[in-house]
Amino acid sequence: MTDTTTTTSNVNSDATQIGGRELIIEMAAVDKFFGSFQALTNIDMRVGRGEVVVVIGPSGSGKSTLIRCINRLEHHDRGRIVVDGVELTDDVRNIALIRRETGMVFQQFNLFPHITVIDNITLGPRQVLKMPKKQAEDRAMELLERVKIPEQARKFPGQLSGGQQQRVAIARSLAMQPKIMLFDEPTSALDPEMISEVLDVILELSQTGMTLIVVTHEMGFAREAANRVIFMADGEIVEVGEPEHFFTNPQEERTQLFLSQIL
Repeated sequence: MTDTTTTTSNVNSDATQIGGRELIIEMAAVDKFFGSFQALTNIDMRVGRGEVVVVIGPSGSGKSTLIRCINRLEHHDRGRIVVDGVELTDDVRNIALIRRETGMVFQQFNLFPHITVIDNITLGPRQVLKMPKKQAEDRAMELLERVKIPEQARKFPGQLSGGQQQRVAIARSLAMQPKIMLFDEPTSALDPEMISEVLDVILELSQTGMTLIVVTHEMGFAREAANRVIFMADGEIVEVGEPEHFFTNPQEERTQLFLSQIL
């Protein structure tokens, strides 16, 4: 198994830095069990502020569990997770702080079907951030412009295509003004012709300086957007590298086999 803190050539030895970036996420010796099944084994991962990290690997390798542990959608059993200086413990105040700073976009869109697109986006800012309605709606329209569907604001989710619904889900997460965005296979539930429209939005987001961790099977996106690619198998981080190195000269046999099957 390859240690993410030592194999990447641009990792700074300073514990608060990685690749010249301020450390924003650290997972150290993290284990996760579902009953007797160990889903994550000794995960060590460090992510710098503004970094785009793409996580790939076969189904069942622990990719989704890894990012769900970062905002406590899953409880890790051993090890340490720190997000922007806050350690993730059973203290509900810490969990709330981390969730405020961490947006998440799922495979399924999870929009409320009975309210309009703009109401889906403004619900969190109004209820959690206590943002005035006019300010929240202005922000929602800015975000809908950003994801290129402002004309859908007054429609209901069921009136939108899958790609449009996923873009609404991205806008909804961004409305909470997170420092970190987690994407759990955001295109896996989409028809092939809708995948590029969602990836284009995430690619644009990757160029804004926001910290992104993206679990995906889209290798073209990984090549273009990632600062680093993490390959997982059997609940372990097997290899980490910059895209150019990772896709042209993988070091680990399991990585080589995986890439030979999908590229």
